[in-house]
Amino acid sequence: MTSSNLSLAVHLHIYYPDMWEKIKARLQNIADYPYHLYVTMPEENLYLADEIRAFHAQTTVHTVENYGYDIGPFIDFLNRINLDDYDLILKIHTKNDKDGGDTLINKWYVKRKLWFELLIDALIGNKKIFMKNLHAFEKDKTLGMVGSKYCITSNIKNFNLVEEGIHQVMKHLGLNNYMPIKFVAGTMFMVRSSIMKSIKGVYTIEDFMPTDGTIKDGTLAHIMERVFGCMVTAAGYKIKGFDKSWSFETYSLTKKICRFFYQKKVTKTNYLQIKILKIPVYHRKFKGQI
Repeated sequence: MTSSNLSLAVHLHIYYPDMWEKIKARLQNIADYPYHLYVTMPEENLYLADEIRAFHAQTTVHTVENYGYDIGPFIDFLNRINLDDYDLILKIHTKNDKDGGDTLINKWYVKRKLWFELLIDALIGNKKIFMKNLHAFEKDKTLGMVGSKYCITSNIKNFNLVEEGIHQVMKHLGLNNYMPIKFVAGTMFMVRSSIMKSIKGVYTIEDFMPTDGTIKDGTLAHIMERVFGCMVTAAGYKIKGFDKSWSFETYSLTKKICRFFYQKKVTKTNYLQIKILKIPVYHRKFKGQI
């Protein structure tokens, strides 16, 4: 592995313990690079701790309350470490990859399983992409955050639920000039640790709502997902992605073609709607299951 002098802290939050093997396979790609692994998890997952320490000797494990999805534990991690000890922070987590619907990000149709893979593989999917990211930070002093280029977005879903919260948090942090809002949807990224200093100690995990794995839009966690990107912009840095996935692009293009010819969905007003060639051919009150 080509060398780099950048010191690295990896924060891994494990909510879905069955995904540890997938995470471990990716971490194998950076096994030759020195890093400290910080793991947060709810107490019921603590049985994995010894296995994780055996996998990587430089590991610190903390149990946390299940508050704020992966965001609350990340804030807890930031509050525990000395950010001056590291040049970069890699944030990853066990995002749910079970079968589910598609999310539209930057006009790409992202299937739940593919979303996890896009996010983590853009960072540590193989040794080459990992070193490419590190060298990008070394060569480009304006680079502040790296994530999947497919998931870096300014398209704010449910913006009315989070816009005011974003502005309030950024004001509380004393940060300006962060518009337009740009962030990594899914919250896996590599970032300069110095950028995170402005939020350290300002919030704690207790500021976040308890979570049970279901998605509740408009919470502090969803606000913070966007705030992390705003912090990069406010500090005068850029957010970039260097990944390329032909399989994902093929899937998304196929999905677009299929949806052009045929769409079936339940609207927000609870009507079942069918479109052919984007022309509505059926529109009735929804009373059952698709």
